Amino acid sequence: MISLKQQKGLSSIGWLFVITIFGLVFTIVAKLAPFYLDNRFVVSTLHGLAEDATFPQMTPNQVRTKLKKTFSINNIRGKAVDSVKVNKVKNTTLVTIEYEERVNILFNVDVVLTFNSLLDSSRPSDCCSAASE
Repeated sequence: MISLKQQKGLSSIGWLFVITIFGLVFTIVAKLAPFYLDNRFVVSTLHGLAEDATFPQMTPNQVRTKLKKTFSINNIRGKAVDSVKVNKVKNTTLVTIEYEERVNILFNVDVVLTFNSLLDSSRPSDCCSAASE
């Protein structure tokens, strides 16, 4: 019989378990990180638009054009670009970007990511807070 003083480290099964857990965590991070990175670019684009002095006077088409150019430069494509909504009411411009992404993690396990950003020209300092319904 082996004494406890001679036993050191993990067994083969223990190492297999640890490697499996790290592999699963790495897979999840690798699949979700690009979507969070794209959303970060979307939010930084809205912050840049909020700091633009001409933003309150822009028409909705000018806002969309400016956003699409910036998205193109940052290589943001897909649902984030297609979900831009610009509403101009009186002297206030509201830019809303709401979209969700579905990511297959493993077999039939999916993750749904929802992103909501709102820019109000009357309150540009509150840029990119979650859009309220």
